[in-house]
Amino acid sequence: MNYLCKDNDMLRKTGIFVLLFLLALSACKTRYSVSKKEAQHQSLKSASSSVKFDSIISPYSKILGNEMQKELVMCNGELTKDGHEMTLGNFVCDAVKWAYDSIAKAKQNVIVLMNRGGLRTSINKGIVTVNSIFELMPFDNEIEVVTIKGIELESIIKAIIEKKHAFLGMKIRKSSEGIAAAIDLQSIKSNNDYVMVTSDFLANGGDGFTFGKKALSSNKLNMKVRDAIIFYCMHLKYIGKTISPYKDGRLEISE
Repeated sequence: MNYLCKDNDMLRKTGIFVLLFLLALSACKTRYSVSKKEAQHQSLKSASSSVKFDSIISPYSKILGNEMQKELVMCNGELTKDGHEMTLGNFVCDAVKWAYDSIAKAKQNVIVLMNRGGLRTSINKGIVTVNSIFELMPFDNEIEVVTIKGIELESIIKAIIEKKHAFLGMKIRKSSEGIAAAIDLQSIKSNNDYVMVTSDFLANGGDGFTFGKKALSSNKLNMKVRDAIIFYCMHLKYIGKTISPYKDGRLEISE
């Protein structure tokens, strides 16, 4: 079932078509962004936190006005970046995977990778608003699907362990005996092909990643990561569910 279409219908009925038009039709390349993504990541490093957020959200807030305070879904507990495995990262990866499956119209076994630094703030317990998601993900990063060799995935796993990035679709363990990683209980093979859903920022070399240069294929979904999170929240509310923070042991680090 294509939940994106159902969520769109729900929004029209509840009178926030303007919000949907701005967010969902980002694939039509309407010019609401402040600047190119590359420039954003360069300039944001040197700006103060308030300037960072204001510079990106300003054009949206002028158009949406009170729509930024629209309620999306209830969150049963705070989503944070605490620990090796983040409840916040797990939620964002779930959202990106849901968006990918919805567009593909089928559930597929893929890896999701989101960088820890790209998640700018926690999500508090209570009602999640559109503004909450903009604060979490102020960047205009788009979802990109890349196919890589297992040898590239092995280098990504090392980066995940080092920086505690968010991911989905693997189980990673690091101990004094070494690193073990598996997908569906199968060890990663250097010569096998693997599909990964990530952001164009990481695919383009952001945060020190280099897998994009050696990708076998690359394809953008024409959807921003932030939009995927918003749609996922609306989907949860539509089917009568809430956000429940969780950890499932996908990343275990011990000495």
